[in-house]
This record gives sequence, structure tokens and C-alpha cells, in this order.
Amino acid sequence: MHRPYYMVTAAVDECVRNLVCVGTDPTRIAILDNYCWPGCDDPERLGALVRASAGCHDAGIAYRTPFISGKDSLNNQFTTESGETIRIPATLLISGFGIVKDIRNCVTMDAKHATHALVLVGDTTDAVGGSHLLSVAPNAPGNRALPETDLERGPATAHAVAKAIADTTVYAAHDASEGGVLLAAAEMAFSGGVGLHLDMNAIT
Repeated sequence: MHRPYYMVTAAVDECVRNLVCVGTDPTRIAILDNYCWPGCDDPERLGALVRASAGCHDAGIAYRTPFISGKDSLNNQFTTESGETIRIPATLLISGFGIVKDIRNCVTMDAKHATHALVLVGDTTDAVGGSHLLSVAPNAPGNRALPETDLERGPATAHAVAKAIADTTVYAAHDASEGGVLLAAAEMAFSGGVGLHLDMNAIT
């Protein structure tokens, strides 16, 4: 029953990283939830809902991002004429918005110049459970464990990146999410019209 909890803490973390990467002050972020759940008429689905809600609680406190509103759709299932019940996967959407103190300090994800250094901020692990990689290559090597969001280091990293952006030492920023670091780097290169040389041995 860890999956719903990890899903939500990762969603809050990604929401905060998205906002911080454009120059948002992480102390001025508010978020909303949107539960899309199949019927909660059995213990397993109801238990998953409880664990997801616990993730909302813990991540909201850790990142100091209050939930100011939300929407709950808790009966996303359909029973066919033959009696088969089709249920959607339990999901929770996290949306957020925040305050940028000085719009002149906003940054975009496109790499700005070929001489700039690209820095990976934060830790990586070999956990690939639930990843896009396994959805397209089920037999790919890697640890099948689900990645866990560090609710202490995550907020600290967000604040450190926000400070660097506010100090105007960052020219481009992009969060690594679906597809991982390589996809994020490729998106920065494509959008900036430049190439990148990546030292994968430097990623630990």
C-alpha cells in the first residue's frame, strides 16, 4: 500500500520543482488536489485513498504548500451490460501556483548558450519502478523498487535552486520528471537550438 503514498509525494515534489524552475518563491506556493478514483466500496481501494491522503498531508507540511481547494471524483467506474465493472486506475492530480517576486528573474528551460555548464541538482537512484522506461521496455535492467521522495531534502533543494535563480546565476532550468534526466536535457537542448555534452559518470 506504499504506491498511493509515493504517488502523491512525488506529485507534490514535481509540482514544486516545476514552479521553482521558472522563478517561483517556494515559500509562496499553494496547491490543489484532484482525486480521480474508482469506487471506494472495497477495503483495498478505500485503503489506497487513505494512503494517498496521508501523502497529501505529509508532503503539504514538508513543502509548506497549503491545499487551498480541490476536487474529488470517487466513482470513476462503469458496469457493462454483461456485468463487467471497468475501473480507472486510482490517480491524484496536484496543481499549484505561486508568486514570482521579480518577473525579470523568471527563467525558461531552453539552453541559452553552448558555453554554459549544465548542472544536475539533487540525487539519483537506481529505482525505476513505475517509470516510463519499464512501460516501453519491461525487461530493462534496474531496481524495480518505487522511487521515494525525500521530504527533507526535496524542500531544501527547492529552496537552494530558488535562491540561485533569484541571484540571477541561472540562465535556464528544467525539472526532470517523466523520462528522467536524459529527456530533460534533450528538451533543454532542442528548445535552445544547441547541443549538449553530458558526462554520465558524473551522475551518482
